[in-house]
Amino acid sequence: MKNLNVKDLVVTGLVLILSGVYSFSYSQKKSDQTLKKGDVKLEYNYPAAKSVKYLSDTKVVQDMDVNGQSMLVNISMTLGCQVKSIGNQGENLNLEISIDTMAQNVESPQGSAGGPISDVKGKIFNMVISPSGKIVDLSGASKIVYTVEGSGESTINQSFMNFFPVLPKNAVKEGDTWTSNDTLDSKAPANTIWMPVEANFKFEGIEKIDGIDCAKISAILSGTRKMTTQSQGMEIHTSGPFTGTQTLFFAVNEGYFIKQTVVSKMTGNIEIPDQNMSFPVVMTMTSTNEIVK
Repeated sequence: MKNLNVKDLVVTGLVLILSGVYSFSYSQKKSDQTLKKGDVKLEYNYPAAKSVKYLSDTKVVQDMDVNGQSMLVNISMTLGCQVKSIGNQGENLNLEISIDTMAQNVESPQGSAGGPISDVKGKIFNMVISPSGKIVDLSGASKIVYTVEGSGESTINQSFMNFFPVLPKNAVKEGDTWTSNDTLDSKAPANTIWMPVEANFKFEGIEKIDGIDCAKISAILSGTRKMTTQSQGMEIHTSGPFTGTQTLFFAVNEGYFIKQTVVSKMTGNIEIPDQNMSFPVVMTMTSTNEIVK
């Protein structure tokens, strides 16, 4: 296979698989902690009377060496949506999600490509989350299908598996720290992601964002990414360890997150078994999901 074809293959596969990697969220381990004076209990409580608008923006820089030739790929992805409550299911929240926009753009040695993904604009689905943000039911999102040119179909559920940052189950006070271990295990028709992560959290305290009292939670992340995608009839395996940081601002009284930022860096390898090829890759990802007017 010529180098040009290998590069096209890798770029196409990377775009598809990264369409489902927007953020991280991990749960707090259980403890015997009870609510005390000065503690803060964080829970989701989206309003029913109005929609809360979000814009998620993810930028990926991939630097790899293909047969001795340096290759730099820049990918940007955006997802805009509105969230509102449509009632409760027991103690859980039933949310209506409306997709406003979705787009992705790629810049590589092969040129620029991408643009809006019109298949999902205006689509609406329901999902159920727990008060701490854990997904209870995301089946509605799997019915919304879109196509990435050259890579086949995908579903919107991958973009919402980690959309809502998971909150600590117990009350926290300023300075509290906790560690959790969780695994993102996502399977779609054309790609899979398996990502065990350890997260070391700290509750930094209360900060005002645009006049709103927000709980600030930071985290140090470490783990491994293993991603497989189908591109042009071949499998591409991308794997390696990563480290990162996460910062969350959650509106204490309003009951929803205001902003989350995740920055991570993976150093690993890309393998194409059918071609008996392997080459190193460094992938840097910056993702921000925040409220917009």
